Amino acid sequence: MKAIIKKIGGKTYYLTYTGEALFTITEKYETIEKVMELVTPETREAFKILCDVISILATQGELARRYYGYDPGEILEAETLEKTMLQPYDIFDLKGAIPRTVTLGYTTEIEPDADDEIDLSLIELNQKKTV
Repeated sequence: MKAIIKKIGGKTYYLTYTGEALFTITEKYETIEKVMELVTPETREAFKILCDVISILATQGELARRYYGYDPGEILEAETLEKTMLQPYDIFDLKGAIPRTVTLGYTTEIEPDADDEIDLSLIELNQKKTV
């Protein structure tokens, strides 16, 4: 599993683009390109879509962590993001995290942004299980 690690509201979440994330997002919003168009404006509707997509990616990251034997963490709900957790600077950062997470899901190697961390221990653990 490859994940972008994000601190949101003081808690750590793992954003992962899995097959389930792909189908959930495309069923709701058609394509990732469309998602990026929808979250770009500074509107309440764009904010709600951003929170929904981040929730999907974080949920998949958490489910993957559990699958690999890590202690269960919190499932991040979109409503929680909308109502309590995000500061304005988080919104900008999370908009950029979507394409980085998607790219990571489609590739075997990627250079993370300076402020992102890739959970190499999860990647290593996954590789050991497939050997």
